[in-house]
Amino acid sequence: MINSLKNLLYSNSIGKLLGFLREILLAYIFGTGSVIDFFRLCNSLVLTPLNLFVGNSLQQVFIPNYKKKDNKIQFVLSISIMILILSIILCLFLFIFAGEIIKSFLGAGYTDGEVHIAINFLKIFTLGIPFYVLNWMIIYTLNSNKNFKENGRNILNFNLVLIGVTAIFLLFPNIYLIPASFVIANIFIVIQLCYKYSKKIKRALRSLKKLTFALVFSENRSFLSLWMPLLVYSLFMQIYILVERWLLSKEKGLIAASEYAKVIIDTPIFLLTLPLATIGLTYFNRNERSITNKIVSMLFFVTLISISLTSMLFMNQESIIRMLYYRGNFDEESLTLVLSILKFYIIGFAFFSVNTFLYRIYNAELRNKELSLVIISAHIIAFIFMIVCYQLGYKVNIIVGYSFIILNAIQFFILICRIRLNIKSVVRSTFFKKLLLINIIYVLIGFIIFNLNENQFIHYLLIILWITVFLYSAYILKKEVD
Repeated sequence: MINSLKNLLYSNSIGKLLGFLREILLAYIFGTGSVIDFFRLCNSLVLTPLNLFVGNSLQQVFIPNYKKKDNKIQFVLSISIMILILSIILCLFLFIFAGEIIKSFLGAGYTDGEVHIAINFLKIFTLGIPFYVLNWMIIYTLNSNKNFKENGRNILNFNLVLIGVTAIFLLFPNIYLIPASFVIANIFIVIQLCYKYSKKIKRALRSLKKLTFALVFSENRSFLSLWMPLLVYSLFMQIYILVERWLLSKEKGLIAASEYAKVIIDTPIFLLTLPLATIGLTYFNRNERSITNKIVSMLFFVTLISISLTSMLFMNQESIIRMLYYRGNFDEESLTLVLSILKFYIIGFAFFSVNTFLYRIYNAELRNKELSLVIISAHIIAFIFMIVCYQLGYKVNIIVGYSFIILNAIQFFILICRIRLNIKSVVRSTFFKKLLLINIIYVLIGFIIFNLNENQFIHYLLIILWITVFLYSAYILKKEVD
């Protein structure tokens, strides 16, 4: 387990850091200008429906089912055919109706020329959809075989290509290179994976001859019966993202600002919570107490580190944004826009982080219907809140920010209260006591120092102290799960 975790963390870390570098590069070139608004909007319009059927909900059902199948190649091919057909339909729909879709999102403040650019951005993005799907179907199959290296390498290579294409913009400033980077990156990764695993892929393709419509239909019907509860809640999650984008598009620069803010909280979740959660989902076995204790230890680690990280980010938000983005076209106006929404995301971060882990536990316990009900209920409440606040005339950043907190807090309290894992033995352990003590001490001392004397040195000190807390916490977790 620990070796799989190391492989996933190492490759994910490098890949995500490169992604972070690209965000800094985009901020330097465009700030929170219209081009980045269009890029982020089109990225969401493509990835939001794609993630409905290629995102985490698919992986959460695909991995447990793959392990149970006798004819694994038949299973993978059958599901891949269904997903690929759906992706091609989505690709054609977005390409044909790009104009109508963009016009329904962009507010009155955008010129006809800007709207035309956004439409072209969306059309370019759609060309990468089939390759994106092929890419992740291969990755999920490798994950099912406990080969986590490619998961991280995929992200690493993807971000390398994105940075390369974005850097070319500095030499040849054509704005259409920005959406084209998505297409180029996905084509590159599919070619790279097909070349590396050519023998296995050829063997799988030869098996296509044995597939019949009846076999494919039967595999997908049984798979859909398990996947449907996750699809339903995933639908609500993706609709929420689109509604959020629609609200943010009403004020120029807010879509870009929200993405620069979100990368601050998404990065630790991507680097820590998701790898731990993926390992937990893959190795979960209720009948082995040692395994469940390790998973509970990971849950406590994610929870307490998320709390201390939330406090660190909240105390240092402006300093962090200045260090990361404040250069080039990212000016004071851009800084103000990002800070106007970042504070809300930071408060909701701890709930969001723990929820990401809890989802996998519920998936592993095959409690997908229960999980779906919790997520749908939380999203309905968040939707009502957003609609009411919008009608009352509240500012968009306030609506989006508070809805993010409400959405994740509701899910957290319900999921954590209904968890079935035996946590008592871990709570009594020395590991938990050390982990709790060091993170709570950091939060208390951090707020005392911050309120006594706020200057740049204090900000740097708080960041360094948190890194120390994290490294020690990771060390004692490693000893616990070894």
